[in-house]
Amino acid sequence: MVGMGPYVDGHVLSWIIFMPGATALFLLAIGAVLRGFFGSAGLPGEVWRAIALGSTGLTLLLASAGLFVAFEPETMGLQLVEYADWLPGYGVQYFVAVDGINLFPVLLVTLLVPLVLIASWGRVERSLRSFVFFLLFLESAILGVFLSFNVLLFHLFWQLALVAVYFIIGIWGGRERIAVATKFLLHGGVGAMLMWVAILVLFRLNLEANGVPGLDLVTQPGSPAPGLLELAIPASESGLEWWRSQTWLFLAFAVAFATLLPLAPLHGWLPDALEEAPGEGAALIAGLLLQLGAYGLLRFAIPLFPEAAESGAPLIRILALVSIAYAGLRALYAVDLKRVIAYLAMVQGGFIVLGLFSLEGLGQVGSVVGIVSRGLVLTALVLLVGMLEERRGTRRIDQFGGLARPMPILALLLGVAVFAGAGAPGSSAFVFELLALAATFEVSARVGLAGCLGALAMALCLYRIYRRVILGPLEIEANRNLPDLNGQEAALVLALLIPILWIGLYPNPVLRRIEPSVLEVRSQILERGALSLEAGAPRNSGPSGNSIRVTEDPGSPASAASGGGR
Repeated sequence: MVGMGPYVDGHVLSWIIFMPGATALFLLAIGAVLRGFFGSAGLPGEVWRAIALGSTGLTLLLASAGLFVAFEPETMGLQLVEYADWLPGYGVQYFVAVDGINLFPVLLVTLLVPLVLIASWGRVERSLRSFVFFLLFLESAILGVFLSFNVLLFHLFWQLALVAVYFIIGIWGGRERIAVATKFLLHGGVGAMLMWVAILVLFRLNLEANGVPGLDLVTQPGSPAPGLLELAIPASESGLEWWRSQTWLFLAFAVAFATLLPLAPLHGWLPDALEEAPGEGAALIAGLLLQLGAYGLLRFAIPLFPEAAESGAPLIRILALVSIAYAGLRALYAVDLKRVIAYLAMVQGGFIVLGLFSLEGLGQVGSVVGIVSRGLVLTALVLLVGMLEERRGTRRIDQFGGLARPMPILALLLGVAVFAGAGAPGSSAFVFELLALAATFEVSARVGLAGCLGALAMALCLYRIYRRVILGPLEIEANRNLPDLNGQEAALVLALLIPILWIGLYPNPVLRRIEPSVLEVRSQILERGALSLEAGAPRNSGPSGNSIRVTEDPGSPASAASGGGR
């Protein structure tokens, strides 16, 4: 750990989680004091934004120096653990930690938020102080989701993130913002409620099994109760109440996570939300919020309920293919560029699900890369479309054409982002799709082939749209004199494209940090399967006739993907 002082070093995760939210509350308190005692209107919005940029920049610095630099790639367990009683009588501990699975998502969050703040300069002026407040609030909530290892703490941060996004859409969105924000909250709220019910069931089961309440995911020294990963939950419903089985508990978690992923048919909120949200809000939704669902599946749903995950995996893989095909077709006929981005998000989410439910270490490593890659690519595309809309006043595809002549810098950067979204070699999306599809082929050649065809179809669709917007004749007069991107705008997009290309061209530093933690999850799944057997539940067989396929050998394909010997 670089020297940042003993208190910061020992609580670096808490600083990272709470610094943005504490800054928002501090600014709110300062404004209240100025209004109450001095009759002032409070700090100007621009001051709010400048202070917020300093706070999020410091959070990025802490994450880079305190997490990435200090992270031990060879370690399979949790690192930088912070554990303290919060509501111990109810099994709620403040339990945060980092490993290879959440390391890069946390870095993604801390990178994107200051970039979005910079992008908002000169674009968000209405209720600017409220916008800054909810943006900082959202950053703390999403960081809390990624770093929490107590299930109730995770759920609390999850709901706070939903609330923040609801207000961002509802206050700064377009003409249909209230209806769209309500639609989003209903989708997310139903999933969150199902997850809450499942958490209550886990609380009761753990209390019955151990005599003390506990909702920690894994056991920590000094913990009053064993972690939930040591709890024996039968996979079958025979001879017990239906709500005690893995099947229904897994379904409750999976619906909540699939809604934010999103996976068809739970996707209905996303195209409308991206279309109606302000450009910066759409970047936060596409780049950050959508990544929570995939993370939740890998961190909680699959390890806690491995038998249910395995038995449902064939159906979930089919749903992922349906989602990919549906989104590809809708993108082909979309007229709004933001809707195209929404459907691209669904396609990439489908490939992440294929990797996760291959139940192979190789595919799950690829899915973690996919979480980061999708966040970078979608944010870059949303920001570029927002810059184009600001100049042209529309996002309709048929209103463009030949923009490469007046806007060569935009054409170049958009081309890189589009080809990265299509999974072109040399991009981060290529790495994650390659790993996810390779693992899928191990499970089912037919599903793998269908996934490849889906990827090809989406790539052709994106090229067709790019050709219509950027290439071809310049026929519409309003497009002839459009100003190109300025230096600040180009720098913002490059800050996203550089890590996309870095991961695509040299993925080893990323993969070698992710793989040990994924293998640790695979080990936990094996132990969970043994616990199910002890509970008297029959184990389901996978396609190969084995129970749960686990790759833990250092010479495994996942290890080879990360460069073999480290």
